[in-house]
Amino acid sequence: MPSPRDRSTERPGMHNQAELAYRRLRERLLSGQNDPGDRLTELDLCEELGMSRTPVREALRRLQSDGLVTSTGRGVVVSSLSPQEMRHAMQLHGALDALAAKLAATAQRDGQLSPAQLAELKDASRHAARNAGDGVTAADAWRANLDFHMLLARLSGNPLLEDALDRIWARFAIVSRTNINRRRDLTPGQHDAIVRAIVAGDPEAAEAAAAAHVHEAATASDTGSGATDESDRAGESASPGA
Repeated sequence: MPSPRDRSTERPGMHNQAELAYRRLRERLLSGQNDPGDRLTELDLCEELGMSRTPVREALRRLQSDGLVTSTGRGVVVSSLSPQEMRHAMQLHGALDALAAKLAATAQRDGQLSPAQLAELKDASRHAARNAGDGVTAADAWRANLDFHMLLARLSGNPLLEDALDRIWARFAIVSRTNINRRRDLTPGQHDAIVRAIVAGDPEAAEAAAAAHVHEAATASDTGSGATDESDRAGESASPGA
C-alpha cells in the first residue's frame, strides 16, 4: 500500500490525466465523431486514450455535468436536446449574447477595449462572412461563426458569461453535427451591425443588434427545417446561426 506521501505525489499526475481525458473527449464530441444517442463505454475510451479507468471516469463525470453526455445506469450516451430543450437553450443563448454585446460596447465606450481587440472582432466578423458562402463546408461555417461569438463573449469582460456561452455552444455543436452538412443558414448577416455598435460604443444598439441576430437565427432554424418528425426537428433546429 502506498504511503500518504506517495499518494500525495500521485495526485497531480492523476489530475493531469483526468484533465487531458476531459479535453480530448470533449473535443471528440464537439468535432462530431459521435452522434446524439451513441453509447460510450469506459473500456473503449480507456483503450482509445491509453489511460486507466480513474481519469476516464472523472472526465465522463465532468462531461455529464456539462450536459454533453447522459448517464443511463449502464454507462453514458451522447446527449441530445428535445425541441423544448432546444427552445430553452436558444432563449438563454439569446439573452446572454445580447448581454455580451452590450457589455463589450460599454467597455469600448469607457475606453477599455484596445484597437487590437476591435480589429480582431472585425476580422472575426469578416471571416465568418467569408465562410458562409458557397464552396465552404458547413463545418467551417459553424467554426467561423462560433469563433466570432466566443470572441464577443471574451470582450464582454465577464468570465462567467463566457463560460455559460461556451457550455451552450458545446451542446449546440453536438446535436447539430447530425444534420450540419444539410444546413447552409448557419451565419445570418447581422454580425456587421453588432460590430458597428460595439466600435461606436453604443451599448443599447449592440444589445438590440445581437438580440435581432439570435432571433433571425432561431426563425431560420424553425422555418428552414424540412423535418417530418419531432426527432428530426430537434436536430434541425439545433443548428443556430447566431
